[in-house]
Amino acid sequence: MPLPSSGPLSLSDIQGEFGGSNPISLSEYYAGGALVPAGTTGTYGAVPSSGTISIRNFYGTSNVVIAFTSTGVEDVAVEPDSALAGYQINSNGRDYAVNGTSLITTEIEQWVTPTSAASQYEVYPTVTSGTLTFGFINAWLVLNTSYTWYVEQVSSGVKTASMSFQVRKTGTATVLDTWTVDLTATRSA
Repeated sequence: MPLPSSGPLSLSDIQGEFGGSNPISLSEYYAGGALVPAGTTGTYGAVPSSGTISIRNFYGTSNVVIAFTSTGVEDVAVEPDSALAGYQINSNGRDYAVNGTSLITTEIEQWVTPTSAASQYEVYPTVTSGTLTFGFINAWLVLNTSYTWYVEQVSSGVKTASMSFQVRKTGTATVLDTWTVDLTATRSA
């Protein structure tokens, strides 16, 4: 659970969030070190990776790092096969490109560190252009299961959909990351 964004905050609170052993020393908690993930930010900006560090740097921080990358997925097929291009966010903390009607998946990235925290988050997918063939949209979806979105072209031609995504911790209103996914399925005769 993230540390408070204001009010009392102690070294014990920081240790409770990021781990470590006694006696507690702030020097254990530089970003990118053994306990605090690189890029950790909070209420007052980034936790330093070197130099001056204070308890104030830890307001609003969490040991969970969320990072999605915008991507595009394309599938090209020749008749009689259909073309299918998809995107999947998995409850294992990773996201995947999905290609072909056999649904071949290729890992894009690990979107949450640690991966065991995936079920604590939810995504909001929206179609910004084109037409989606399959997938839930315009609702917050809890990532305690996997979700897939795809476009499929069953006759000669091209089908596309551009999507935008938001992610937040379940039960909160703060959006932690946004990204886009472009799907293109092309079938030729």
